[in-house]
Amino acid sequence: MASGSDLFDLLPDPILLLILNRVSDVKTLLRCRSVSRRLSSLVPLSDSLLLRVDRVIPASHDPAASLLSSLLKSLLHLISPSPPNSPSRILRRFHAIKTLKIDLPAGDLHPANGTSIKWVARFGHTLRSCVILASGTAGMKTRVVWTISALIAASARHHMAADVVDEQRLLSHLVVSDREGEGAMIMDKDGLREFRERIAAAAEDWRRSGRTTVPAVGVRMRHEPRLELSSGVVVEGATLVVVRPVEEGPRPCEAEEAHGDEALAAEAFGGGVYAEHVEKLLKSRAYILEMDSF
Repeated sequence: MASGSDLFDLLPDPILLLILNRVSDVKTLLRCRSVSRRLSSLVPLSDSLLLRVDRVIPASHDPAASLLSSLLKSLLHLISPSPPNSPSRILRRFHAIKTLKIDLPAGDLHPANGTSIKWVARFGHTLRSCVILASGTAGMKTRVVWTISALIAASARHHMAADVVDEQRLLSHLVVSDREGEGAMIMDKDGLREFRERIAAAAEDWRRSGRTTVPAVGVRMRHEPRLELSSGVVVEGATLVVVRPVEEGPRPCEAEEAHGDEALAAEAFGGGVYAEHVEKLLKSRAYILEMDSF
């Protein structure tokens, strides 16, 4: 009868790589390298990875601190130049990454009690779109602050991942999210290609900038003071915000913009627990704002 190690040796490399990709967790895979020479040679070829980031700088406990101040403090450690445990340095041990999720330990916005904020932002070399779904009793000014804060958080995550995108040339899908489920910064294959092409000429300026500059954007905000779901649950202060860069040339008509909102919102939240929130809010009146680049 063959021993366990003999049976392991009989497995072909493609099967072992499939198993390693199912494991995905970077720390676990790096430990696997010490098991045998064969695993040590195969682990760097894993193409589907999950990198969990553990260290954060806690938000200020000063109740007078503003939301934006707390946000910037909590993100500061992520955008410092090449710390020893930076994602790019850790991932240099892998040479074939195609799909990567970077999992941050906490969200960035730290909303007040009774307030919930979820966001999904898509990037190329800069922001392509951001959809924000929030609830909580707040006026228009506060909802605008939520929007700006989500955009800053997304741009900081995008900047944090820049070295990874530049170095991992096979990467075709990247998500930077957090364990609280607050937000996700996503780059697909086209966005990654665009980033590499556009950033090469200005790499040093990019690294010094601290975060990705948010372009001038158009904001379409929908709000319902009370949103009753089919389950009977009532959501207080439900808000849906769709953010897109302001394009040059003639502005799309209202029907085209509404259709664009529907597509982006469905892509961000349409397949999950918030689908009904989105569906109902899309029927509400849209308030239109524009923001300069920041």
